[in-house]
Amino acid sequence: MKRFIIILITLIMMTFSLIYAAEQPFVLPVNMGSDVIHNPAGRGFLYEGSLKSEISPIDPNNELLIVDIINIGTGDAIFLRCGNENMLIDGGVRGKAKTLEKYFQNNGITNIHYFFNTHPHDDHIQAQEALIRKGILPGEYLSMFHKEYGNEDHQNLVNQVNKHNVPYLQVKNGDFMTLGNAKLTFFNDDRGIPNTSLNGRSMMLNVKFGNSSILFTADVTGENLAYLCQKYPELANVDILKSPHHGINRLRSEVYESISPQMVVITSTKKTGDNLASQLRNRKIPHYFISMGTVRLETDGTVWYVTQLINE
Repeated sequence: MKRFIIILITLIMMTFSLIYAAEQPFVLPVNMGSDVIHNPAGRGFLYEGSLKSEISPIDPNNELLIVDIINIGTGDAIFLRCGNENMLIDGGVRGKAKTLEKYFQNNGITNIHYFFNTHPHDDHIQAQEALIRKGILPGEYLSMFHKEYGNEDHQNLVNQVNKHNVPYLQVKNGDFMTLGNAKLTFFNDDRGIPNTSLNGRSMMLNVKFGNSSILFTADVTGENLAYLCQKYPELANVDILKSPHHGINRLRSEVYESISPQMVVITSTKKTGDNLASQLRNRKIPHYFISMGTVRLETDGTVWYVTQLINE
């Protein structure tokens, strides 16, 4: 009799479980990314529970994706390497071209496959124009705008591209390419809403390598970023986030829900980027300021290793 009662109770509990499960909305499984491990010798702002190791867990003999978010003070200058290919994303104002030249020399970079400009504001495009003017030429130039776009800095760049016979390609929302075995997907708010700022329309870039992913948000802010996170959840949900608009603006709560980054790199100084950093401190999300040293991110597709190159 006792055994019968136990079986009966078990059957009743299973029935209620099935009924409850049937009433719940279907939830897509969370995309499992890569853990982010930090070299504690850097100047990043880490918190209890952050994964740390003085020794890189990555086998350098494997193909790696290496991302350097270069210290140019305030501005975006990002260098990607994967396989035998590389790309410079933006570069900062004109005077930062010397910083980039030094970076190339220190890292033995003599051949650059791509320059990519997210949008033609001076702190993103001028250094690229200065490099091309000096004869530091990419194999191909990528821009979100056609050549005839009427922006002074963009036209100065186009003049140098034409002068040096650099192939030019306009990238549009939804386009993708490979860099080594990394997949790069371009996307932006292309709804054409009147009076949308150039920042709001700037081209974002999702980079995925194995299970590892990083999102470069250019200067997208506010409503535009929230819209993109909602429309492209598979591109927004990443391990690492490059701060939108240098950390000048705070992020909406729905953006955090979409992206859930394990760490953030702020492309400015502590003073300029503290608006975003204050949110990250409250959420105990590790973050770095490039003004305190170039941030190097390495992954083999299964784990990220983060080092701040203080002397860069």
